Amino acid sequence: MKLILMIFINLNVLSFKAQTSIKDVTWVLTKIEDKRENTTVTLHHDHSILHFNDSTYSGYGCNAFSGKYKISGNKLIFLGGMQVSDNLCTEPEDSKAEDYIMKDFTQMEFKQVGESLILSKGGNVFFTYHKKIEKDK
Repeated sequence: MKLILMIFINLNVLSFKAQTSIKDVTWVLTKIEDKRENTTVTLHHDHSILHFNDSTYSGYGCNAFSGKYKISGNKLIFLGGMQVSDNLCTEPEDSKAEDYIMKDFTQMEFKQVGESLILSKGGNVFFTYHKKIEKDK
């Protein structure tokens, strides 16, 4: 009986770790909600992305950005300043999204729900990303 219980616990722990891995996935930004301003920005393309490696992240919207991060519990902490390219956004929604990213990416809470990654800042600003499905070549 103990052996069966131990196997069950180990499988659940492994399953939880698999669900909460945000690394090595291309995340596509689809929506930003700002409860302070009662504003929602919806993006209808797949070029605003975020990608995490072991200790670095990179992203792209109108501009490319990158830096270092660490995870502590459900906190995602972006370390130091972002390295950012300097391009202008042509679409108003992209410009708003860039403004939110540059302003709010410092320390955020995160959770993974199915194929979505939700980053939140103080319960006021929410970034919703979806896992990018790579098409067969």
